[in-house]
Amino acid sequence: MALLDAGSGLLFTAAPGTASTALREALFARGGVVEVPAADAVRVEGIDVKHATAAQLVSAGFLAPDHGLRVVTTTRNPFDFYVAEYERSRRRWVHELRQPDSWVYATPGAVGRIVDAVTLEFGEWLALAIDGPGERRVNRGHVEEADVVLRMEHLEEDLHNLLGLELAVAPTNVTDRERAYWRAYDAASRALVQTAHAADLERFSYAF
Repeated sequence: MALLDAGSGLLFTAAPGTASTALREALFARGGVVEVPAADAVRVEGIDVKHATAAQLVSAGFLAPDHGLRVVTTTRNPFDFYVAEYERSRRRWVHELRQPDSWVYATPGAVGRIVDAVTLEFGEWLALAIDGPGERRVNRGHVEEADVVLRMEHLEEDLHNLLGLELAVAPTNVTDRERAYWRAYDAASRALVQTAHAADLERFSYAF
């Protein structure tokens, strides 16, 4: 769910895989925020409410079209993002396949992506994940609508510099994996991300 800080006029949307859970817990600890929508809403008309964009919340009637809020979200170095997605699929989400009522069966393409991660080497999986022409963005919908984008790797710094918030953000929901993401890449897979995510790399000063 997005978090609304009415006093500051901010709406924090939860972009998947970018420390949004850690930020959410830090904001709750700070106080003054409420969930949009309420916690008992899970999925509405195909929308993953937990990770909904502001535009999706408006279309579902949870947020007024003229809400006037500054939308804040998070992003991540795309090189690290893909390794994390691959490892989460193999180590955590694969167990969801045993649950008939799991979110993976309600999310288009999720089952296929998990199976690919389990059965393919990283480079092969990455080529499928970035398949096709055109620019890619990490959580495009969240980032392109946001007024402020916080970098996962510098959350506390960006909260201070971009929003004037002094907030400690502790790591949360971290997958047990090799943290040196660059070890997963060869020259071809590195070039694939550099080309597909050129805009992310430039805008947020990310590098391999």
